[in-house]
Amino acid sequence: MCIILCEILIIVYIKFMKHFVASLKDLSEKNKLRVILDNIPYLVAKISSSIYLIPDECPHQKASLYQGKIVGETVFCPLHNASFNMVDGEIDEVSKMLYFDFGPEKITTHKAVIEGDDIFVEL
Repeated sequence: MCIILCEILIIVYIKFMKHFVASLKDLSEKNKLRVILDNIPYLVAKISSSIYLIPDECPHQKASLYQGKIVGETVFCPLHNASFNMVDGEIDEVSKMLYFDFGPEKITTHKAVIEGDDIFVEL
């Protein structure tokens, strides 16, 4: 019984573990940066007064979204100009029709937490 309970607690702890992303000063120059957490690259961007993370990979041909342009809440793929909302994960309708017939309806987004001068995220 104790072994099962301990395994469950470890799984819950790992699932909700906070990860250090970066310092706010690291993000200040371009309002975006690329980080690797758990061997996965992420695009980190400041959108208004919040910070969001999305996987740094276009679902279509795996281009780095960090290389794309960010306008408002939207990041544009540097290869095909597909656009993704960094706040809610929505993929614009034109991109869905052109590139994602069998792909995702949304991309995964994570809102970061700021503690002092540090940025953290739960993955």
